[in-house]
Amino acid sequence: MVSRFAGWYEEHPLAGDAVLAAVLLLAFALPADLSADTGAAGDLAFSAALIACVPFRRLAPVAVFAAVSVICLVQLAVLDHIVAGDAVALIALYTVVAYGPGRLVAAAATACMVAGAVLAAVRWDPQTEQASTLDVAFSTVASTLLAASLGAWQRSRRDRLAALEERGAALERARIARELHDIVAHSLSVMVVQADGAAAAAEQRPDAASAALRTIADTGRDALGQMRRLLGVLREEREADRAPQPGLAQLDALVAQVAGTGLPAHLSVQGEPRPLEPAADVALYRVAQEALTNVLKHAGAVRRVDVELRYRADTVELAVRDDGEGSRSASDGLGHGLVGMRERVELHDGTLDAGPRDGGGFEVRAVIR
Repeated sequence: MVSRFAGWYEEHPLAGDAVLAAVLLLAFALPADLSADTGAAGDLAFSAALIACVPFRRLAPVAVFAAVSVICLVQLAVLDHIVAGDAVALIALYTVVAYGPGRLVAAAATACMVAGAVLAAVRWDPQTEQASTLDVAFSTVASTLLAASLGAWQRSRRDRLAALEERGAALERARIARELHDIVAHSLSVMVVQADGAAAAAEQRPDAASAALRTIADTGRDALGQMRRLLGVLREEREADRAPQPGLAQLDALVAQVAGTGLPAHLSVQGEPRPLEPAADVALYRVAQEALTNVLKHAGAVRRVDVELRYRADTVELAVRDDGEGSRSASDGLGHGLVGMRERVELHDGTLDAGPRDGGGFEVRAVIR
């Protein structure tokens, strides 16, 4: 209940602060005894005027602080004592520090409040044995600094949350960029290989050419479907309208698709398969997809490509190795490639190693814990 109310209070500043003003009015102003000839009506008027500023404090923190300051100055000139509504001055200071336009305004407001607190202590000197002017000044200044400190803490907290949200949005954009890169690079590589094969076999082996063209069409449709899902995320479509991302369950289909291009790719699974976190599942699939794409693009003549998925007690390992003679770069010139694979894996506290094999060829090995 507290969490729900806090969320509602943040989302509805005017209504939430109106409730706060009503609570303050009930607590501070209404209990005043208006029948007694002690100036209670004047006290109630000043308290009500101060509390009336509260509903607008977060919508216009500087204006509210200025209005409260003016009311307090008038009160200082007219009355010879504090009123219950003076607590609103501390609320106004907290608000302008926490929600105001900047630190300069916050510092100026704090200085004004400190000066006002000292002036009020001198103007309303109690002249009693229980409290001296110095005591009153110290307590009011301490309350002022405490309100300002709480406001500064709230502002810092909001800034940290905003920075985290911005970082999360940046990471999401980077993730989508990697997804688009993986989809386009892999699909186009398959389509180019198939198109070359179809062109070579068009006259002598029309059946093979026809099969290659069907593979090109299927690959293009699959790529378009995946890109629509990603663009749906960017358009913030409803979750129900989004198809699930591919994962290790589709790894055999991926290997079969690559094998359909003529690349001798084989998949082996060791250990007992178990479900992974969805993000880690997608990451391993994309690593395999990128590694196979690199084989198509860079490996040259290849006799065998092995894709091994190994489930261990506390880790999942994926290895893609070939025996080709081509070189492999760490990037395709667009900032992705092996660098993108490594970033994906490290997001899940994993490791990725990639490099030439001793006996020739290239190997990519990803481990996620």
